[in-house]
Amino acid sequence: MSATEKLLKVFLDTSALLSGLNSPLGASGLILSFFKLEKIQIVISQDVIEEAERALKNKFPLLRTALLDFLVSHPVITKKINSTELRRASSLLFTEDAPILAGALKGRVDVLVTLDKKFETMIKNKVKFEVLSPGEFLKKYKSELQS
Repeated sequence: MSATEKLLKVFLDTSALLSGLNSPLGASGLILSFFKLEKIQIVISQDVIEEAERALKNKFPLLRTALLDFLVSHPVITKKINSTELRRASSLLFTEDAPILAGALKGRVDVLVTLDKKFETMIKNKVKFEVLSPGEFLKKYKSELQS
């Protein structure tokens, strides 16, 4: 990648991140591989990290090392969401996922990748970025990622 080319900024929600850590050969895992190969830039928020840590503690304790390995690979971590940003996200998505949406908005991403279909349908056409499943993301950007 040349210095003038801009990397695609991809926000992973917690479900996509955990899926990628748990299944390196699945679609989410391939997205993480493209990040490690510096083909894309991964953006997450502090809320994603906290939610992932809770899930690891309660459901996936064996993935703790994988999460730490991912974090030392230097994804972009947005600054803490403020109340104005959270209110804006809540006006677009009135669910417990509003902090995740706020993180994607704050990160000024190109794509939000999620496994949550309702999340996808609730904010489609309400934001400037695309909302895709991991598989849809890979299909859409396959040619760009392989170059």
